[in-house]
Amino acid sequence: MSETTQPKPVADERVKEMSSLRRALIRPELGGICGTIAVFTFFLLFAHDSGMFNSQGVLNWSTVSAQFMIIAVGACLLMIAGEFDLSVGSMIGFAGMMIAIFSVTLGWPVWLAILVAFVLCLAIGALNGVIVVRTGLPSFIVTLATLFILRGFTIYFPQLLENKTIIGGIREQAEGDWLAPLFGGKVLTGFFRFLGEHDLIATFERGSRQGEPVVDGIPMLIVWAILLIIFGHVLLTKTKFGNWIFASGG
Repeated sequence: MSETTQPKPVADERVKEMSSLRRALIRPELGGICGTIAVFTFFLLFAHDSGMFNSQGVLNWSTVSAQFMIIAVGACLLMIAGEFDLSVGSMIGFAGMMIAIFSVTLGWPVWLAILVAFVLCLAIGALNGVIVVRTGLPSFIVTLATLFILRGFTIYFPQLLENKTIIGGIREQAEGDWLAPLFGGKVLTGFFRFLGEHDLIATFERGSRQGEPVVDGIPMLIVWAILLIIFGHVLLTKTKFGNWIFASGG
């Protein structure tokens, strides 16, 4: 009997080997990294003497960037899942107004006002999700409606309680509150004081703060942004829930 020739196995393109260079080039993060390098290179060439890259300049744009970084973590998870939330901006204003109403108008401790506002915003976000899943409506439409609802509440509630659209005094109300340093404090103050004493960073040359570093610490806003980015990365790449997010968005 003649031996039958076995067909040669066909390589599956899904498991074929790929060079490290190609793996790096097809990563979606590459575009953002290249864009960031291009932006910093542009300003380094044309605005290097504007103060953008000294200690105070770095702190200024880092603080602003941290606000967008915090928002971007949640938006990133949602967009990877194939959905979108237009109400984020109005939610931020609504949350701030609720904290002001709870703490300044109603006299609650700031820590309690922050926690209640946080839970309230979580509930509204969950309601958006339930409506999208149960009705099949596009998240774009559902969150567009939420945007206008929250914007209306942000204007209506202070007018109802204070007859004005702006409520101030949160900073004074937060003085001495145990939770305030967790959101409004600074870290590494001793390290920056050391740098200032050894003329490694800029210090005040006159006035009541003479000799003190211009940048006396890293704001907690930046710390929160970094922690949330790490959390989002681990959630997406190391957990079953993160795998579900990728699968939902295809």
